[in-house]
Amino acid sequence: MIPDYNPDHKIGLVSSGSGLMSLSALVVSGSTVSVSYPKSTYTPYSSEQQLVSGLVRGVGYPTATWIWSVITREERDALRSFCPNKSASVYIRTKTMDSADSYKTFSAVMVWDTENEQRDTQRRVEFKVMFQRMVAL
Repeated sequence: MIPDYNPDHKIGLVSSGSGLMSLSALVVSGSTVSVSYPKSTYTPYSSEQQLVSGLVRGVGYPTATWIWSVITREERDALRSFCPNKSASVYIRTKTMDSADSYKTFSAVMVWDTENEQRDTQRRVEFKVMFQRMVAL
């Protein structure tokens, strides 16, 4: 995967002021951690509904996934500070599918995929963080 180097990926616990932090400069416990930018996916709905006509309708809240081919333990721990349990309410700025460089800010539920973490001594491979129940701000 080719990482997305645009500095518009952001995360925070509040949506205003300095609440949203760029992944390149996350401040965690007073220290700044630079998290590499993920490849991101965005779906404008959470499920599909087959219609009698044969058409398919997208329904539900948008979803997004941030994916790193490799992430260090320090980067993972910085992200984990936003979601210390299985899930947490956060605010994110992520790429949407509107255009190649289109980003939007959302309130979302961040879901930590602990079961599928591919652990290595100092890093994680094919690491994913999912966001669901996204509401555009």
